[in-house]
Amino acid sequence: MNTKIKKLLFIFLSLILFLILLEIVSYFLVNIINNHPLVKKAKNYYNLELAQNELKAYNNLIPYINGSSISKLIVESKNTFDEIMFYETFSEFKKKNNENILLQGDSWAHAANLKKIKEKLTILAKKNNWGLINGGTTSYSISPITVQLDIITKKFKKKPSIIIAIIDQTDFGDELHRYQSLNLQDLSLQDTQIHNEFKQSFVTIIDSNRMNSIKIFCMFKEFYSSRYFQFNKSHIATIGYVFKRVFYLSTNTMSVLAPLKYGLKDQERKLLALRFDKYIDNAFKTGIKQLIFVTHPHKNHLTKKNYYKEEMGLFLENIIKNSSYKKYILHIDFNKNFKKIYSGYEFEKIFLQNDVTSHLTVSTYENIFFPYIMSKVSD
Repeated sequence: MNTKIKKLLFIFLSLILFLILLEIVSYFLVNIINNHPLVKKAKNYYNLELAQNELKAYNNLIPYINGSSISKLIVESKNTFDEIMFYETFSEFKKKNNENILLQGDSWAHAANLKKIKEKLTILAKKNNWGLINGGTTSYSISPITVQLDIITKKFKKKPSIIIAIIDQTDFGDELHRYQSLNLQDLSLQDTQIHNEFKQSFVTIIDSNRMNSIKIFCMFKEFYSSRYFQFNKSHIATIGYVFKRVFYLSTNTMSVLAPLKYGLKDQERKLLALRFDKYIDNAFKTGIKQLIFVTHPHKNHLTKKNYYKEEMGLFLENIIKNSSYKKYILHIDFNKNFKKIYSGYEFEKIFLQNDVTSHLTVSTYENIFFPYIMSKVSD
């Protein structure tokens, strides 16, 4: 066998070995991706949607819909468009009520739907002659609750007198990495359809019979393409975003926690301020008499000095201070009065164990968090 043939054979065998190794690595990567909670959630949702063919007309509303109610809605009521998709009623809104209270926010607000908490809040609402509905939905931030408020007040004609908006520390990340394109004029999220199409394509790719290495390539291609259109066909913005996400992965940092850990850039700070101002303006246009913001520190804010560079309560204080509606805005800042609020309560029982996003335990939500908020409404 001459030298040239040996070289070609070596190259060929090396290529085969590389492809085998690539396929093995890709196999493990695909399995990790496939078992990620967010991917499982997306698969369950889109498989349900495709099977039932129920929600196609409402693709653009998916970010504003209470996802946990979709299965129940389809199975039990067979309606395609119902209030339960946007909020849960604890006590009916009525003109004769002392107050009609709308609760908004992400999973922290959604926790009020837990059976024991909902029962207690319903009893409290009836005792005080309040109407109370909860629009809290997981992964929400200021942009989707702005649109949700618009839908609740205009489509469903609900007129709150008080809005309680629970703003989580992760809302920085959700705004900057999930809801990049809120149109401040007509309150639309311009990238919603792009985002939904990406998720559906992603689910199709991961469930296909292709080689795993091809799946990885196709998933990256879909991710890049969706972000390219999301950033108005700017390769520079898209590449910058991709590198940022790769950096977060390499440092084991969840994207929703990245702004807390690494800080906000001036441009990001201005963008967030604009969206909060829009929400405040939109809220008072509905005729409310008071807007109550609620913020709570994460565990790392309290136990690791200077670990986080940002804190939502401080950011929001500045927004409120510069708002023309500041006289009608109350900020319940758990960070300022943390020791007093949790006096006699064991610190280790406050937050869920091993939860990097620092959700509270059910006991804390039930016995401290919501009672303290509602005591301020009673005042």
